[in-house]
Amino acid sequence: MQEMIIKTDKERLSSKSVFGHLSNIEEAIDIEHVKEVEQRQLDTFAFKPVNPLPVMVTMRDDVGHKTYGHDEWPPFTFDQMWNDYGAMLLNELKPVYESVRLKDDKVFSIRPNLSQLVLPSLFGAQGSFYLLDEDSMPSVHKPPTREELEKRVDGEIDFKEHWTIIKYLEIIDCWKDLLKNYPKLKTTLHFTLPDLQGPFNLYFILRGSDAYTDLYTDPVFVHKTMKRITEVLIDVTNYLSDYIGQKETGFYWNYTFPGKVRNVDDNSVLVSREHYLEFILPYNKLLFKSCGGGIHHYCGKGDHLIDLIMEMEGAYGINFGNPELQNWDSLYNKSLEHKKVLLWDKEIPVKTFKELDRGVIMRIFVSSIAEGKAKMAEYRE
Repeated sequence: MQEMIIKTDKERLSSKSVFGHLSNIEEAIDIEHVKEVEQRQLDTFAFKPVNPLPVMVTMRDDVGHKTYGHDEWPPFTFDQMWNDYGAMLLNELKPVYESVRLKDDKVFSIRPNLSQLVLPSLFGAQGSFYLLDEDSMPSVHKPPTREELEKRVDGEIDFKEHWTIIKYLEIIDCWKDLLKNYPKLKTTLHFTLPDLQGPFNLYFILRGSDAYTDLYTDPVFVHKTMKRITEVLIDVTNYLSDYIGQKETGFYWNYTFPGKVRNVDDNSVLVSREHYLEFILPYNKLLFKSCGGGIHHYCGKGDHLIDLIMEMEGAYGINFGNPELQNWDSLYNKSLEHKKVLLWDKEIPVKTFKELDRGVIMRIFVSSIAEGKAKMAEYRE
């Protein structure tokens, strides 16, 4: 598959515009504070007592794919960022801009954003934009046929020469060049992997709703395909991690954590516990083991699976796309038992939060810098 050609009337940013924003952040960075934040997060993942626990305040909801208005920061649509790596860099720096003003506990991480296309495209999926004028991302609009997928699974996949991998490396190299004269940004910023998803999410992207009936009608094909997807996912994860210098410690969504993996497992909550044990859990375990561990994410309500996830070796933190559907008391007790950090994207009452001393990193979504400052004051008094 060739790279998507996105027609756009947007002009590329001028170098003056990009460097002006970089200079503004560079001047405001407090390196000592950033070091303290990184250590606070690492201590939290080590399940040490931490006081205060990390609080992240943001105007960007990554799970909901929504960005609230920044009064001093330029907005960009995804099609502009796709063709202009300077615009993509500034978009990724929005949380950093927030943090230098709020002094919250976000680690400075920036991600080349290729949507979810990287791994599916290696298996023959094709993507496109649906909404060029909104804050939308490209998605798979044409998965491979069953026959095409079988050929990919049985054949060699030269991912290093694939256009999505090449584009990712181009973005990283471009960003390194743009940042070369900003020593504080170079010191504090961490590149992350693209959105690589997780084994069963990738299987679903490639198979659509057939992913669920396959579990009943063709278990041999499911295992064969899941094994191959996981092998390629491991290879890509380790290859790109080496390129960006990410070894034993990973970065994603302004977290820093042990390992390299952010395993996205949304579609698994729709299968039975028995099917999860047979078709999904072994490959999640293999991914974490082969990449030094990491963090685990799912949306929806996974009560029937949470014990299995809590017991999964190498999953050091768990993020919930729908914290409002979870039972906080039950989850926190389980997290203490299994030493899993809850990456909690919902405001915990101040009194309750201040009584905690380990195992939680809280993220609060706000609509303005002023609201964010007020929230930080509440939790830091």
